[in-house]
Amino acid sequence: MAEDIILGIDLGTTFSAMAYVNRHGKPVIIPNSEGQSTTPSVLHFYGPGACVVGEEAVKAVVLDPDNVVRFVKRHMGEPGYALEYYGHTYSAQELSALILKKLKEDAEAALGVTIKDAVITVPAYFNSPQRGATAEAGALAGLNILSIINEPTAAAIAYGVERLGGRRKMLVFDLGGGTFDVTVMEIQGSSLRTLATEGNAELGGKDWDDRLLAHVAEAFQRQFGMDPLDDPQVHQELYERVLSAKIALSVKPRVVVPVNYAGNRTVVTVTREEFESISKDLVDQCAETCAIVLERAALRWSDLDDILLAGGSTRMPMIHALVRRLSGREPTSGINPDECVAHGASLAGVFRHRPNHPALARRHRPAPEAAGAPETGLPQGVSIVDVATHPLGMIALDALNQEQVVTLIPMGVPLPYDKRRRFAYPYDRLTAIRVEVTEGTGERREDVTVIGEVILDNLPPRPRGTPIDVVYRYTVNNILEVDVIDVETRAARKARISLKGGLSGAEMDAAIQRIAVAKVH
Repeated sequence: MAEDIILGIDLGTTFSAMAYVNRHGKPVIIPNSEGQSTTPSVLHFYGPGACVVGEEAVKAVVLDPDNVVRFVKRHMGEPGYALEYYGHTYSAQELSALILKKLKEDAEAALGVTIKDAVITVPAYFNSPQRGATAEAGALAGLNILSIINEPTAAAIAYGVERLGGRRKMLVFDLGGGTFDVTVMEIQGSSLRTLATEGNAELGGKDWDDRLLAHVAEAFQRQFGMDPLDDPQVHQELYERVLSAKIALSVKPRVVVPVNYAGNRTVVTVTREEFESISKDLVDQCAETCAIVLERAALRWSDLDDILLAGGSTRMPMIHALVRRLSGREPTSGINPDECVAHGASLAGVFRHRPNHPALARRHRPAPEAAGAPETGLPQGVSIVDVATHPLGMIALDALNQEQVVTLIPMGVPLPYDKRRRFAYPYDRLTAIRVEVTEGTGERREDVTVIGEVILDNLPPRPRGTPIDVVYRYTVNNILEVDVIDVETRAARKARISLKGGLSGAEMDAAIQRIAVAKVH
């Protein structure tokens, strides 16, 4: 059974979860070593190469805030991001790898087997550098990453696996701790297909936390003329109280938040109406994203069969009210917003990578005499089709040697997707070609983002017009591979994209060693 296990990991901004598919085809959440179904994505460094991950790290937020890391997911793929603790410098990939190492080791202890393979989820609107950084984090943690899949896709799989065979359209509203995505998916027979997606990797529950934190701090400042957020320790302590208050406001009409700073004490009362008022523009952003996705999918709210809420932040009453107002009905029940993404990741792993999994071979009723009993196991031949979430292209020179953006991978095309295009030397006697890889919509450099480059050098000097082929391959993981090929020599000289923010080979080797010997618990 050990070789059948694929760890489905929801690597979240604020909480992470993991699951596997048992022999009967049921996705099961694996509790961490503390017995909890989710693990806070928080790290506390207490010595060289030593850290604690999860609830114990949260407890250190107030006592030792300078050595605590939170919200690292928002920095994945960010060039130059690094934090130093006890003489060690960590990239976002390494910090995430320490979280993944904790999850892997806890899963192995719970199941009693060694786990190698995993599927990790990311926000649908993560770009190639962010996805590449996530894959690097998994490798650093000692995992073989089979797939990187979109979080709303995973949620749809978890919900839709029992509804395969018919035809349904569903909208997944995924508001996590740090990111927001809206995806429209269609079930048709044994296929789950993404129709459209849009999102914001900088919008999530943390933004509601920050609004409430600022509101409480401003109330204190009006009373005493000083800002409690100026003190890092008080800041962290107040953040924890505000986070608890936000959760309480989902079930209570009002909460009180104690504030103690510089010898001054007060209690700030916050009503649910006040919280919703200071967060209105955030809710409006969610509504705008929904409208964009439905327009791209050429659908109306009335065309949808199901509206799924994923991510813990969807528990806020204002989010339920938004969905009811937009759609005219209640969101679909029966899906756990904290667990569905990990469930879907584990199922995707089986469908894509374990054709001989026992659950796929046991499509039968438990016993002949159990008339009307439900079938067990999973359906075979399930396909999962995602789409490109960003247009990808390159900077090229036109006939007048003016820069222009050439799109090679349009947004919304089904994955995987390959595109080959022939270009030519823009000048005589070039010995190297540089391809700048772009992401975004527009015709000029300033309209897009250059996310990496490929350099093919050591070419023989030849005249202007010499052909060069550029091949873009966008994988099912939404990760881009680029080859630049010298057409005339047909030499097998290819270069793969070097993503900005990615680790070099030497950096990866060094990081693997650091993570392998790190003390994580």
